[in-house]
Amino acid sequence: MSADDLYQLLRSYDPSDVSMQQFYAVWVEDIPVEEAVVILNGDPASGAPDSFSGWGSGSDGSSSEAAGLLAGRMGDWTLIISDYRSTEDEALLTLSRCGRRTLAISWDFHGESMIKYAKDGELITVLDILDTNERSGRDPNALDPYLSGLRFNIDEDDPDEPAIEPRESFTSALTAIGRMVGRQIDREWLEATHTAYIVPAEDPD
Repeated sequence: MSADDLYQLLRSYDPSDVSMQQFYAVWVEDIPVEEAVVILNGDPASGAPDSFSGWGSGSDGSSSEAAGLLAGRMGDWTLIISDYRSTEDEALLTLSRCGRRTLAISWDFHGESMIKYAKDGELITVLDILDTNERSGRDPNALDPYLSGLRFNIDEDDPDEPAIEPRESFTSALTAIGRMVGRQIDREWLEATHTAYIVPAEDPD
């Protein structure tokens, strides 16, 4: 496998020039799919069978227009692919209540790219995918056991670190999450039938 195989896997579903400019996903332990959907402001009644291969991003990331999210089980976890709102701190803290481990990846090729880990309504670790020295949370090093052997940092000016392509950093982030969850995101999950939901537009003030 190549060092950026998970990036290339996701990109294979959309070969356009804007493919994989952004990607947002959340993994929540021991939560029913519909409960997670409600927390993320999705409409449970709108659920319809779909797969990532046929669904795409499902959202333009604008709260003024209806958006979408794709949710399905992954072992003991629920995986949700949506827009940036699903990975914001407030959403993660709510999802992580009752002792639920919650992981998120926010990937913006021209903005912030982070891994977040929350539990019991608290951010445990926030880690910059492109510079793992930039970290915060109650225990900034909590994810270190899952980072072993992975490459992230892309700082070409750091003589002690080889320059890493961003797409490899992204793959490393997904690999670390998969280690905690117990399964990597893979073609089988992406092509399986899950459920797509509508996130209604916010009412204008």
